[in-house]
Amino acid sequence: MMRNLVRTSLAVATLGASALTARAIWGSRKRLREWETLACEDAEEGEFLTLSDGAQMHYILRSPSTPASTSSASAQGEPVILIHGLMSSTHEWTKNIDALAAAYPVFAIDLVGFGFSSRVTEPTYSLKQYARSVREFLDAHGIARAHIVGHSLGGAIALQFAHDYGARADKLILIDPAAYIFSLFKAVQFASRVPHLPRTIGSLMLCNPHVHRSALRNALGDPTRLDEEMLAARMRASRVRGTLDALLAMLASPHASDLPEGLSEITAPALILWGDRDTALPLRHGKRLARDLPNSELVILEGAGHVPNEEFPDIVNTLMLDFLNKGVSIGFEKTERKQVG
Repeated sequence: MMRNLVRTSLAVATLGASALTARAIWGSRKRLREWETLACEDAEEGEFLTLSDGAQMHYILRSPSTPASTSSASAQGEPVILIHGLMSSTHEWTKNIDALAAAYPVFAIDLVGFGFSSRVTEPTYSLKQYARSVREFLDAHGIARAHIVGHSLGGAIALQFAHDYGARADKLILIDPAAYIFSLFKAVQFASRVPHLPRTIGSLMLCNPHVHRSALRNALGDPTRLDEEMLAARMRASRVRGTLDALLAMLASPHASDLPEGLSEITAPALILWGDRDTALPLRHGKRLARDLPNSELVILEGAGHVPNEEFPDIVNTLMLDFLNKGVSIGFEKTERKQVG
């Protein structure tokens, strides 16, 4: 009798768990339908480039408004390519792009899977693939060499690009780049294989404005600096149809990168900017990168978190322009200094 009671209890528990799981799955699908309502074509500005795999890359171009003769170093320099971080878009550079464009042609790109670029849902995402897409972008615009600026994930892509296409990378500006974390993806990939779990949890996070707000607050050195317009722009880009599917495809993609082992092979002069209050990628990552990357200078931004280009745009803009205007192509002095935010 006791055995039958146990079996009955287990059966009831299993049915209950199945019902709850089904309800959670149904709820996640409903949330996602109500959240992902935008199309890539809903971008408020910019243009699109069709890549060789058929994906559409959204980008914004700003050009100098003054004659080329006004500054010998900056006016004759290569274009600047801005590459945003994870779960971000071209809007990340709102406070930087015009300052740079006063002297350089500037292209801010939306990585495939983010912003208003295509949502590829096959597991083809990798640093190498992203680096190839940057090369294709340069080819399409007839750009032989460019300065590459990358933040977080974008910084890792900038490093991969400089490794794979060194002759085409003039200078690198790396803002809290994710140069050492990609080996952790194996654990995340394992969790992503649990049926329904990634999609259910992903929809709970992606479709929740409070999660977006909390993530941005945690990325700041001081949460009171949260910019409501920047938050709204981030959330809007996350509402493009196919965003969650693209994120899940990224988790399932094979790790294809030469980082961090190939860092010593990168010879382009590099300016590394790092917030000393970055909790996502602590400062020790920046100091390690400065050791591993030849021809690099580390500037520690006191008081800044993971997004110093948004928190202290004036300081970051000045540092970037000073570095780009130096006109140095080789033998950049390796130093470390601090900058008060």
